[in-house]
Amino acid sequence: MKFTISLTGAVTAAFSLAPTAYSLKQGFAGNVLADHNEFKQFEGMNAVDRMMAVTKLAWNECMSGEYNDANACENLIDQELAAMNLSFPVDTVIIYTRTPESPTSNAWVIPMDENSMCVGKYGDGRLFYEFDWCVEEEKSMSSEDSIEKSRELIKPSKWTKMIAANKNVECIDVDGDGDLDAWHNKAMKVMGGDFEIACSEIDAYEQKVKKAKEEGSIVHKGCQKLPEINCLGLSGVDACRMIKEMVPYPNKNGKNMECFLQYLPDSPKKAEIERDLIKINEPPRNKVVIYAKLETNRVISIPRMTGPDARIGAQ
Repeated sequence: MKFTISLTGAVTAAFSLAPTAYSLKQGFAGNVLADHNEFKQFEGMNAVDRMMAVTKLAWNECMSGEYNDANACENLIDQELAAMNLSFPVDTVIIYTRTPESPTSNAWVIPMDENSMCVGKYGDGRLFYEFDWCVEEEKSMSSEDSIEKSRELIKPSKWTKMIAANKNVECIDVDGDGDLDAWHNKAMKVMGGDFEIACSEIDAYEQKVKKAKEEGSIVHKGCQKLPEINCLGLSGVDACRMIKEMVPYPNKNGKNMECFLQYLPDSPKKAEIERDLIKINEPPRNKVVIYAKLETNRVISIPRMTGPDARIGAQ
């Protein structure tokens, strides 16, 4: 099944469904096919040879030439998936970089390590928000309907709701007023993505979250670039609280600053999440993700197959 999505990382925006190109195959073992020519040879194999052959899990050819166009890359992948004759469905997904007009542009993305601690995109704790934040009135949103509408596209994942939400994590309440527990208890309702409750380092919490709460808003009436902030020592959930203290006013589109939490792409947490979902009979879908720049439609990273069946044929 094909999707076209506009987001950063995994922040879901709008998508449209198109015809499905899937695959059916009995299973085989071997190495990962590296290029288009090798795959053409694979297409000519008989069933017995294929059983001992290879699975293609990455499409390097989409990084240059004619297949660097997202739609051409998608067509190539769909054709090759169909030719593999796999025994499981595989969705192809085009994920575009966000623009200020994207319906999820009001989400600040918070990358985390496998311990659910905020580390930033580059692992050094730096968090960036790439758009201007334009405020019409220095007043926090009070309408429950408006608050809910602001985060209607930014929801916790299936794993977060069904697995992580059931874990009991006790953190030291630095303020001693029960405020931290209250924040953690409502976390599943106020942010999106894959995440679980984790405890921040006490010194970091006092220096960053308490300070942000005491100093108040960093945004004012008009449009402004938001500064880079450092979240090291904070859990992803508490980093979101710091951000919300710093940006309490909605933007000109009537949306609050929201948080989308996600684990780093190479985090072992990804495999844990997959195993957890399989255990509860809610396995993630197999898919090939094509990341592309919206303005040029150019593919910006190697498309790879992921999902519970994506390991077939890989060493």
